[in-house]
Amino acid sequence: MINCRVGNVFWLPTSLEVTIWWASSFRRGASKRTYPPYIYIYILMKRKTPKRLKKRRNKPLSDLCLIVHGTILLHTKHHNLIAQPDESLLKLTPTELAAAAKRLLPRTTNKQRIALALPSSEFVATTLNLPTNLKEDIKEVVKLQLPTLLPGITEPLLLAVQKPVEGEQTCALWMPAKRADELFQAFEQVSLFLSCILPRPVILLPDTITPHQIYDEDESTITCIEWSGNVIQHWLHTSKVECDLPEFQEQFDEAQSGFNHDLTQEKKTTVSNWEELPMPSATAYDYAFIPPSTTARMEQAAKRKRQRNWSILALLFIGSIIGGIYFALDYERGLKQQLADLKHRTDNVSQLRAQVNEIEAMIGPVKHFPRQKVVAILEALDQMIPKNSWITRFYIEGGAVKLEGLSPNPTELVEMLWNNPHVSDPQTDGITNVNNRKEDKFRIKFQLKHFDLRAYWMEYFPDK
Repeated sequence: MINCRVGNVFWLPTSLEVTIWWASSFRRGASKRTYPPYIYIYILMKRKTPKRLKKRRNKPLSDLCLIVHGTILLHTKHHNLIAQPDESLLKLTPTELAAAAKRLLPRTTNKQRIALALPSSEFVATTLNLPTNLKEDIKEVVKLQLPTLLPGITEPLLLAVQKPVEGEQTCALWMPAKRADELFQAFEQVSLFLSCILPRPVILLPDTITPHQIYDEDESTITCIEWSGNVIQHWLHTSKVECDLPEFQEQFDEAQSGFNHDLTQEKKTTVSNWEELPMPSATAYDYAFIPPSTTARMEQAAKRKRQRNWSILALLFIGSIIGGIYFALDYERGLKQQLADLKHRTDNVSQLRAQVNEIEAMIGPVKHFPRQKVVAILEALDQMIPKNSWITRFYIEGGAVKLEGLSPNPTELVEMLWNNPHVSDPQTDGITNVNNRKEDKFRIKFQLKHFDLRAYWMEYFPDK
């Protein structure tokens, strides 16, 4: 039966900072002069990509990491995920592993990348001696040696190997491609995205160049690895059943004696040692196995992204051409209109002045008509009237305002209006009590101080 347990997670950074840096660097370098839209598109297309964005290591990083230890499935803890104990897994088959993972991560979607750390028994390690100045692709070179390294193996295998930096020895790890694809398909069936598969000891690799040893022991196997020079130089894996035989134990001790015992060693012997682990370092992903279906999915996603980018670029290009033509036509039309206006104005300046004076005289009554500012009055009343009072009717005409409403103390409202500098002569027009309520019904009227309709009428319409 498999149990699902929870530990610590650190989410990997996105490329948001890089995008922001790129946008800001372009703005800083842009000219202050205004150009038509197509000029900006041309500048953007001609601008070179900064060197810091050109070459980046393409590692199959993940957002979550699931760890298989015997019959126990664990994952690093994150506060957005709900994980409950799960004891329904009897076999480490792809279908049951995926089902347990879905129960462990019920809220995870196929947008999040999952790394699956499997026991060392799922992999085969071979030791290689390669030159450090190897110019060819190391994976292609090692695959050519497969019949010699693993004679009799005909099924497709996935390879994880790194070029040695110091010395000539490195370890190549192999995994059946069919097994990896079956795991991907099983995870796909439960709407989870398996981005890569890692050997369990590899997730403990440090993110430094300091040599390191890892000892991984579970119920049935023991694995010892020595990591130095950014590569796995020694990989020792055996079954505990074999170690019960004296001759096998002697061979295991002899092989282990070849390790450098002065190095820092990290030892994991129980399932509790694998709890509360951070996400694997970037070094661990050097030995990640990417299922063929994962590669196909990522290529399809990259293809769709390229098509989308080209579509956007084409739309921008077409839009820039249309915008440039419109800009030129509009600019020419504006120049012609300005020239016609200047010619018309210079023909008869006095006539133009007379027209201006006539227009000002025509719009004067409208321009200087007293504004009652109804919105400002309502806002002032809203701020002034207490919360236990309210207005049921508002009427304004010619600077005269009439209010009707309910209030427990209408006289207080009148006093407030007297203290308002924009109100003149507030008076109550009746206070009555309705149906023995706590609030009295009131009517108040007042004048706006700065609203002089009579003066406006005498100025613009003295004969009327």
